[in-house]
Amino acid sequence: MGISINLSDPSATDVPNVDISGRSCTAGESGAATYVIGLPAANKTVENGKGGVKVTCTVRGDGSFAAEAAGLDGYTKQRLSMNISGRITDRTPNAKAAGTGPMQFYTPVTSALFTNFPMFPECTFGPVTTLKKGAILTDITCPILVADNDASSGCKVKGTVAFEYCLTGEEED
Repeated sequence: MGISINLSDPSATDVPNVDISGRSCTAGESGAATYVIGLPAANKTVENGKGGVKVTCTVRGDGSFAAEAAGLDGYTKQRLSMNISGRITDRTPNAKAAGTGPMQFYTPVTSALFTNFPMFPECTFGPVTTLKKGAILTDITCPILVADNDASSGCKVKGTVAFEYCLTGEEED
């Protein structure tokens, strides 16, 4: 896997018709931070079990995927974990909103954050650079991830994720 995720304060323009006033991102000293593990590019990812990275993922031929990942952030060295899932429904090259799905993200500083759909919108995946059985490389945008027990926190997410050498779903058949 390879991830590069930027967390920042949410914007009311990104979450229309939902009151997010008073919510701010707890990432970094200024309410924003970038977290990385490996590089989100084909053949630049970190293998499961190397350098403390744990990853389980499935990317099916129908465009559905699920991934759980954990490791040490390349900048702060704090442990982070995330999971995402969804389905790529628009396979048009460079489609900006190719699919949607939930995301959960955790660091000791941000605590656990999640999409909390349907109260808040799910994340959008796209443009998708790579999508094939066992591999996905896509941008991800989440208007807001919130904490379960803190009505004042919330972070916008923008980044890129890459998962390769994943299960294909055919193993279950």
